[in-house]
Amino acid sequence: MTAGNDPAAWQNFYLMIGTANAAIAGLLFVALSMHLQQILAHPVFKPRAALVLVVLTSQIIISAVVLTPQPRVLMGVEILVINGFFLALNMRYRIRAQWSAGAAITLSIRVLYVYAALSLIVGVGGGFYALDAILLVTLARSMASCWTLLTALEGEITQPGG
Repeated sequence: MTAGNDPAAWQNFYLMIGTANAAIAGLLFVALSMHLQQILAHPVFKPRAALVLVVLTSQIIISAVVLTPQPRVLMGVEILVINGFFLALNMRYRIRAQWSAGAAITLSIRVLYVYAALSLIVGVGGGFYALDAILLVTLARSMASCWTLLTALEGEITQPGG
């Protein structure tokens, strides 16, 4: 399982995943900016929008870290630090949002990021296999969250008095 800990074997994947997340984040940013006042004034939409952007941004940064030529151990440390930073941001915004099964899944995913980072640091456990699975699941969840947020927002705006 040497590919599981070899960054060079995963360059195309991280180029694709970083680009996909950047495209989705850009489209979401434009869509949200069209209704910015309503989002900022809404107690649920504002933290949800921030959470989705935090998740997408964390994936872009992780992709950039993997694509940067550096030792695998340093890469694992950087992913661990990035995950800690984004976990803190996630918790900050999650406090204002409702706790749900989705919140538990999000926090579980962050724990899996820790596993992947530690696996890269010690060089066993197929760190990149774990990391790519997490990134794909998170990308799918981010797209679903974007859709849910935008459709809920549109429904809120088009209702009488909305």
